[in-house]
Amino acid sequence: MNAEVERLRAYRAGGPPPVQVVWLLEAGEDHEGGSVLGVFSDREAARGAFLDAAQRMPFGIDAAEEEEDGSLRLHGGCDWLTLTPHTVATTEAIEAGDAG
Repeated sequence: MNAEVERLRAYRAGGPPPVQVVWLLEAGEDHEGGSVLGVFSDREAARGAFLDAAQRMPFGIDAAEEEEDGSLRLHGGCDWLTLTPHTVATTEAIEAGDAG
């Protein structure tokens, strides 16, 4: 939280807009799409929900990977589970032209 406060102070002093990130927990089936199971303020907050969803995967887990950005991806049979960071488009970033 302290880093977020510092980014906001820097923005108010003329620096770049603050970046806000949320973590999306999603599950689905290959070639069938998926759905959002939850939105979390940080990866640690999603830990319990991620573990619960992983244990409910009907075919078990046959592949797991962690990416450089901290994303987690599980695959089992035709089912998948992901926990990925996503940048939130803030009003400040949109007004500054920095939101995509």
